[in-house]
Amino acid sequence: MTPRHGARPPGRVPWRRRLRSLVQALRGHAPAGPGTAAAMPGPGPHAQGVREDATRIDLAARPRQGRLGDCWVIAALLAVHEQAPDRIAAALRPVGDGTYRVVLPAGEVVVDRRMPVDAAGRWVYATQSGSGPGWPGLIEKALAAHLAGSYGFLARGLGRYGLRALTGTRLRMHLLLPGSARISTLLGEGRAVLASTHPLSPLVRSPHGPLPANHVMAVVGADAATGHVHLRNPWRPDELLVLDRRRFRRGFLSLDVSGPLG
Repeated sequence: MTPRHGARPPGRVPWRRRLRSLVQALRGHAPAGPGTAAAMPGPGPHAQGVREDATRIDLAARPRQGRLGDCWVIAALLAVHEQAPDRIAAALRPVGDGTYRVVLPAGEVVVDRRMPVDAAGRWVYATQSGSGPGWPGLIEKALAAHLAGSYGFLARGLGRYGLRALTGTRLRMHLLLPGSARISTLLGEGRAVLASTHPLSPLVRSPHGPLPANHVMAVVGADAATGHVHLRNPWRPDELLVLDRRRFRRGFLSLDVSGPLG
């Protein structure tokens, strides 16, 4: 599967049922207690095994999406990392035996640093930009175990559910896209903002080529004077994508906005 959340693999659980299960998990999952064994979610697509991740945890590094179609998770991580990096640091607690307790708004889960790889031993899912899984791999693994039980069930979702899982705040969806001045205000209030494309988005050209279909990106800035909107694509998180007002409105379907994260 390509790293998009739009295509439905044959035989997978219908998305409405999956989203219901995610919401139920967010509302009712009990926190993991002290001494809980490390969770190991199902391997999901492209994974042929696991190996230990020795990457240095670098909280300054941005999360990068791998070959799993969980842009709704990684874009949410990008947005929170941009707006409230202290939340990322607070979510990761070393246990002392090589495992980490990942603190989510709906509970906690203990994970180790064995991460999925392909047949050649290459990392297949989330990584720190330019290196190994690091902190994004830990949080992605915790979400896979805590919300779905498998990496495969993270391969389709909506941005608002990623924000809900990571922030626990009240969310608002904007189907009528606000202008750059309003977006700048929302970001200035410390809110995480995501923008979602639609099936026809590839018809819109951007400085990085056609916009991907059915994809979620983090909104990280806006210029009220020029109307430009600044985004980060979880496939290439270190590259700033700047779109003018017309391209932004043509290429994106909706915005999802968290509560203030300060």
